[in-house]
Amino acid sequence: MKKEVFGVCKDGRTASLYTITGRTGMTAKVTDFGAAIVSLFVPDKNGVMTDVVLGYDTLAEYEANPPYIGAAIGRCGNRIAGGTFMLDGVLYKLDLNDGRNHLHGGYQGFDKRLWNAVQTSPDSLTLTLFSEDGDQGYPGNLVACVTYAVTDDNALAIRYRGMSDKKTIFNMTNHSYFNLAGQNSDSILDHELYINADRMATVDEYVSATGEMIDVTGTPFDFRKPKKIGADIGADNDQIRYVGGFDHHYDLKDNGAVAAMAYCAESGIGMAVTTDCDGVQFYSGNFLPDGLPIKGGRKVKKRMAFCLETQFAPDAVHWPQFKSPVIEAGECAESETRYTFTVGEPWEK
Repeated sequence: MKKEVFGVCKDGRTASLYTITGRTGMTAKVTDFGAAIVSLFVPDKNGVMTDVVLGYDTLAEYEANPPYIGAAIGRCGNRIAGGTFMLDGVLYKLDLNDGRNHLHGGYQGFDKRLWNAVQTSPDSLTLTLFSEDGDQGYPGNLVACVTYAVTDDNALAIRYRGMSDKKTIFNMTNHSYFNLAGQNSDSILDHELYINADRMATVDEYVSATGEMIDVTGTPFDFRKPKKIGADIGADNDQIRYVGGFDHHYDLKDNGAVAAMAYCAESGIGMAVTTDCDGVQFYSGNFLPDGLPIKGGRKVKKRMAFCLETQFAPDAVHWPQFKSPVIEAGECAESETRYTFTVGEPWEK
């Protein structure tokens, strides 16, 4: 593992950049600021190592990072409507940093923190963060850990752990934006996508969860057979209009199969997502800010990358029909997600 200085934070502390390389050559670059994945190199159909995630060149860009590119998200991924929730009769108030919603942990969520990084093996890195009681409005002193590991089968394994001294919410995820043609590609609309889900969660015009899960059959949201992301992204559908494309939570089938798969014919790179989480948020990059500088002098374009964020259902703390993200005092909450890369289509013919 290689460690180098990445920059000096606004508060004067030094952030580092870690390079993890697996036995097959797959390489991940991770910064301890925001526990963010900066680069992820995997082989394409010609054996060329290709960076398949968006990222920035400088620490200052990660300190701003309005689209959460590559970052660890917490304490709670996705949206909490109204920015409030009740636990044991106590009302907790959070930032409204997304219109009427609290999003991804607030203005100073885990993506805006300098984590403590420790090399745990030659091909893995563990980052730890202490989030004090009342941090961004959440109860409890919480210790959060994220471990990134590059495996021999060309997978990036991400393990999340959290423990608090009070009942609280813990729903971490990672916000990497993928383009399997490489970061130098401008669009993911020709990527094929499969999602192992019969149902998805609906939102209202404020992108707040309605508490309803609908059958995807006959809708633009049916990815149970691989299809191009762009095939139905402009469909005449309220759910599409509310978010400008896809930005929806899928309720994964509990059948032991992969959660999602994607494939880019141009590069020949496939990706399979496995997780022990109940759901995945598919986001087609509709709100990526045009012109935002990224690595290598590139500029962001709308829908140039997509996210597959494994997590609890959005606003689950308000909807008893959804699995709860609440953890008890002293409870160790854990989850793991793996992004495995292949050359060729990841699904069976």
